[in-house]
Amino acid sequence: MSHEMLARRRAFLKRSIQTGIVAMGSFSYSKPLLANTGLLLPQNYAGANEAAAFWAQPRVLNLFRPATGEHRKVCYWRDGQLDMQGYREACHLMRDVRAGETVAMDLRLLNLIRGQQGWLYAAYGYVDPYHVNSGYRGLKTNSSTEGAARDSLHTKAMASDGTYPGLPIEYQGKLTAAFAGGGVGFYINRQKFIHQDVGRVRFWVK
Repeated sequence: MSHEMLARRRAFLKRSIQTGIVAMGSFSYSKPLLANTGLLLPQNYAGANEAAAFWAQPRVLNLFRPATGEHRKVCYWRDGQLDMQGYREACHLMRDVRAGETVAMDLRLLNLIRGQQGWLYAAYGYVDPYHVNSGYRGLKTNSSTEGAARDSLHTKAMASDGTYPGLPIEYQGKLTAAFAGGGVGFYINRQKFIHQDVGRVRFWVK
């Protein structure tokens, strides 16, 4: 593939990724660059046709679970419907590890992660997996998790905590926020991870 064709393809993907998240609002950044990093953030949402073209493709997630050492590349959606084998694998990797409990993860959360990975690949050719620190948490696990909200969306399979290795935490949080798919928490203390969920749009820093 020529350099020109590759540049066009990436430009198309960058325009297309940003409207595929269900419940995404009209939020966008007025500045495309995150200060002091030179890393691009989505600035405008794609048109309906472009977005549809991106989300019609097979939806593949690259996930790593540090707590267990599991690494999976899974296709959870293809041909307009769930790929049940891949979806189950994604849900299992995002399970409550302490309790050994796997539930059906909210499809919007998987789409949010897919949108991020699509953007990172289109913009930079970045292919490292999303490191899942925490996905679903049962009530017992949630109650014993430091700092966890009593009504945490983790207990409803609507949230995850994690990171993309090698990328600044602030950038990861603002990239997630650019999709306006739900809540984004910046944990920039010793833990250094981003919380993301598909509840109401809100932001916080710890």
